[in-house]
Amino acid sequence: MAIEKVTLTGASETLYAGWTKYNALCDSLFGSDGTTRYPRVIKIKIEDGTLASTIKVTATSVFNGDAIAAEDNLGASGDTGYFNLDATKSSLHIEAGAITGSCTHTLLAVVERNAGGEFPYCQPSVVSAGITLKFRKNDDSNYDLTGHVDIGELYITVLYLTSE
Repeated sequence: MAIEKVTLTGASETLYAGWTKYNALCDSLFGSDGTTRYPRVIKIKIEDGTLASTIKVTATSVFNGDAIAAEDNLGASGDTGYFNLDATKSSLHIEAGAITGSCTHTLLAVVERNAGGEFPYCQPSVVSAGITLKFRKNDDSNYDLTGHVDIGELYITVLYLTSE
């Protein structure tokens, strides 16, 4: 995928400075250091697990991403192979082995739908070449994934870059 840079002639200094920053960002994200990076998008579905106080997590590819089969009964401090949940039940980690290449950047995580009616925000980050999604309520407290999916499913779309 080629990212087009913007070239301006006769533009105002303010506009020129903005596009210079845009071009620098494209360079840093998409490999001005000689490293090629690949954009990927996945959709995460989190639903109630079979056992009490657990969740079931599935990932599907939206664009160039990886499909990860459903892993059930993920509880606090649990690990089901490709997914793990922290002790607070508010951070979901996708292991590096579950995605193609090593994750280099997480650009966006959007909570698309929450059948429970509450919309937490999701902060993505790169941890150990995998992706960690930290869920918080609007008051900045932890969002307990195991407690809130009892009333319905939660869908999150994640945009990230990998090394291959």
